[in-house]
Amino acid sequence: MLRRLRRAVPIIFSGRIDWLPPKQRPIVLIHADGFNTLTKFVSASDVAILDPERINIFIVLKMLFSFQNSHAQYRAKFINTVQPKAVITFIDNDVTFYSLKSLVFGPRFVSVQNGLRHNYSFNSQGGLLDQLDEVSKNVSLTCDYICVFGLASAKLFSTYIKAKTLITGSIQNNFREASLHNAMTSDVVFVSQLQAFTLEGSTVKVYFGHQEITISEFFEVERQIVQALGKYCEEKELRLIICGKRDQTHTYEREFFESILKPQIPNFLARESSSNTYDAINGTGLVVTIDSTIGYESLSIGKRVAFMSGRTQAADPVGLSEVRDTNFGYPLDLSPTGKFWTNQATATELARILDYLEVVTDEEWATEIAPYNESLMAYQPGNPVFKKLLLDLGLTLIDGVKSDA
Repeated sequence: MLRRLRRAVPIIFSGRIDWLPPKQRPIVLIHADGFNTLTKFVSASDVAILDPERINIFIVLKMLFSFQNSHAQYRAKFINTVQPKAVITFIDNDVTFYSLKSLVFGPRFVSVQNGLRHNYSFNSQGGLLDQLDEVSKNVSLTCDYICVFGLASAKLFSTYIKAKTLITGSIQNNFREASLHNAMTSDVVFVSQLQAFTLEGSTVKVYFGHQEITISEFFEVERQIVQALGKYCEEKELRLIICGKRDQTHTYEREFFESILKPQIPNFLARESSSNTYDAINGTGLVVTIDSTIGYESLSIGKRVAFMSGRTQAADPVGLSEVRDTNFGYPLDLSPTGKFWTNQATATELARILDYLEVVTDEEWATEIAPYNESLMAYQPGNPVFKKLLLDLGLTLIDGVKSDA
């Protein structure tokens, strides 16, 4: 029987199996990612998860009887069975999500941005913008609401998707407190963005459209900046912490930075949760990042952040000279250098920015970053805009507040 189903529904039949039909719930969450964040607002019992890694046999059988076999059709059948008020995803770069509204009548669809969006990927022309451009030629991409980091992201999504954009900032970041008086546990934190595998000898490629570089070249900027940062901190007698992107089971990340900084032994903090990275950043004076989301989040709460956004310049300054995806502030077209950023990731530029961040006053810093936060990453303590949206969707919040809808 399972073999027959696999042949009949080849596109979607993979992963783990659920045998019982999904129950009716007010919310369908597409992808389990974001569940812990969403359930800070609504009860877990109100959420049905449509996990693409799991297959619901009841839904598959319904598809067989209607001769359907696509990802989008499977999701539509699942949603129609649950009959929710809202369909939400925190995987805002899942292009399939934006084709669902036309297949389902009733619920409203909400996409929540959870990371910076560029147009590079591990496949030729597989970047988000390439995908949106290609799919939108044949399918009308729609969504009721897209919750975005800032004005720049709103403009980017609106180019391809018919939706109302709401500036909410980063939902997770909005739970952080913007205090400049935390106990200091370090002077400088570097935010790692390293992949969870060995770079040396890897055949993995990163594509900017048709142009390709090796994964090692993609992370060359980390080598250059961390080496320069180690020397800077040693000369200035500053305490440096490397905040890892992976947990302690991924030993390569620690070894990568140890090899760069030797004979120094770096203070490396493996990422056991998002909170311990936030805590490390809250407890430092200066943050150094290449182009991480958490760097922009930290800027939004007033932390002094140095953006060394020279990823393409460090990888291939000639072949990728026209690529803007990793520039500071993308998709905005900003100057290649500013007081706290640069697209030329050199030791000289690093020293220039850190020297500035060490002496600028709190008042001057607040004035300097104000024009960029609303555009790049708004900060909304307590998530008032997102809460109002949930209420407008007719949902009940866990604090007991109900919608009038």
